[in-house]
Amino acid sequence: MRRILHDLKSNPLAIAGFAVLFLWIFLALAGPSLMNFTYTEMDTQNQIAPPGTGGHLLGTDALGRDLLARIVTGSRSILTVALFTSFFSTAAGIIIGFSAGYFGGLVDKIFLRILDVLMSIPALVLAMVILGVLGDSTIMSLTLMISIAYIPATARVARGTLLTHKGREYVDAARIMGENNFSIMFRQILPNTLGPIIVEATARFAYSIMMVASLGFLGVGLQPPTPDWGMMVIENKQIISVAPWSVLYPALAIASLVIAISLISDFFSKVLIHES
Repeated sequence: MRRILHDLKSNPLAIAGFAVLFLWIFLALAGPSLMNFTYTEMDTQNQIAPPGTGGHLLGTDALGRDLLARIVTGSRSILTVALFTSFFSTAAGIIIGFSAGYFGGLVDKIFLRILDVLMSIPALVLAMVILGVLGDSTIMSLTLMISIAYIPATARVARGTLLTHKGREYVDAARIMGENNFSIMFRQILPNTLGPIIVEATARFAYSIMMVASLGFLGVGLQPPTPDWGMMVIENKQIISVAPWSVLYPALAIASLVIAISLISDFFSKVLIHES
């Protein structure tokens, strides 16, 4: 941790990434209560109003809804889905990848073939198929389907990291001391492989945000009245020629969050992997 903090001081891009991420987390937690308008409130006197009109700092959409309030409120759902997706896909990927790599043989072959089949399907397509099975688009269903779509890639990374440590002396010593397989995998090997796993989890965080935005853009993400950044882009594309801000600001929100997390992921990759 001391090394991470020391390296962070000399990495302005990572500092900027953390600053943007913490800003969005703050807005997600406290932002809606600080807004002058609610995300469903319609100002019929200021429809398609440019930024700064009638107290609307970022302007309004075709229905007169405040864009800033909708973007800030929408950050709650996108961060919630991305956070839980990153956690669940990483946890499941560790369990599957570690089990496959540790036991090897037939278990490894079965898991690898299943993972190969799932990875051959684009994550967005797989997510939409799972959504078709689940039916409605809620935060819970989005989290579940995106987690399932990302588990194969995470499991591959976890399996690879385990294989690099499986034959090391501290693992052999743990076997000689009589530790069971579960203890060896998750008490001995896991702490020594956290670097690549943290980097992968951070990357999945960014991918999840893009996935939620993509599903919203396709109209199969969170449904109204819940504000969704991707949905905001598709809702306002018809008025882009007269109100470009209605599409620009949600797109910038997506880009800023994804870039911020990507900068953090690059920082972790440098500190936890390349310099380890």
